Amino acid sequence: MSAADYSVDDYVKDLRAILAEDSDENTIVERVKPLAQRLAAQPDWSNSGEISYNEAQGFGIRLLHQEENHDLAVFLFSWLPDRGTLPHNHKTWAVVVGIDGEEEEVQFRRLDDGSTPGYAKLERTGDWTLTAGAVTTCLPEDIHSVWNTGSQVSLSLHTYGRHINFTGRSEFDPETDTERPYVVQVDEG
Repeated sequence: MSAADYSVDDYVKDLRAILAEDSDENTIVERVKPLAQRLAAQPDWSNSGEISYNEAQGFGIRLLHQEENHDLAVFLFSWLPDRGTLPHNHKTWAVVVGIDGEEEEVQFRRLDDGSTPGYAKLERTGDWTLTAGAVTTCLPEDIHSVWNTGSQVSLSLHTYGRHINFTGRSEFDPETDTERPYVVQVDEG
């Protein structure tokens, strides 16, 4: 089966098999990475009718799949030029593959113990640029921000152990040392 023949349904079937065999999140993301790259290599994502934009949010998210209980979610993200997110966690494992354009990912480490509600002190620990075919992973407590550094819309394929709006994740503002719940607008159509 060529990359062009690998569908979202094929991908989900393979993901379900991995999750039936493994529960270790480190192992899961390593096994998912090449499959996510294979799906992201499918031609014509930009012409697939799956792209959605949300000007107010700065990016669009199109749900491609989720299980009935909100587990195993696959999304196509469309990042508007010079837009992105504040630092955030996912509270689930994640595998992200670049499809088109460039996205700067900045990693952070939390310095406080999380015991003060609404407060979080972060330290920047690194950054890199996600390009077409490149893959990155996150574990539940990893914190990162994403920014489209290009002049065109960038696309990336995101796979999560659970739909990101059902994990209780947080968004962080390093300027004010604050933490708040983070829910995003998702096009589920």
